[in-house]
Amino acid sequence: MPDIDFFNFFRYVLGTIVTVYATVVTLQSMRGWWAWLNGRDRYVSLLRRYLMVHGLRLRFRTFWGDVIICLLLCVVFALIWVAHNKIYAIGEVLQSAR
Repeated sequence: MPDIDFFNFFRYVLGTIVTVYATVVTLQSMRGWWAWLNGRDRYVSLLRRYLMVHGLRLRFRTFWGDVIICLLLCVVFALIWVAHNKIYAIGEVLQSAR
């Protein structure tokens, strides 16, 4: 009889569904913004210029602080992922030893 962990199965299925959903919603939103900002209206042109100026005036010191925090969170995620894989490997060894 196969050893199925229903929590891991649920976690992987839920993670897949949430990832696909978030990707689709993000792409739809980006397509909508792109189409809206590509307009020929005078006010849309002003908005594009406004967004460009604010993008150029971005405070890189605070921005890079946020980037470093995001990178550190990614490193923590990778460490937790490796730890989970090692724990699963230990569980498989213990299961086969019995």
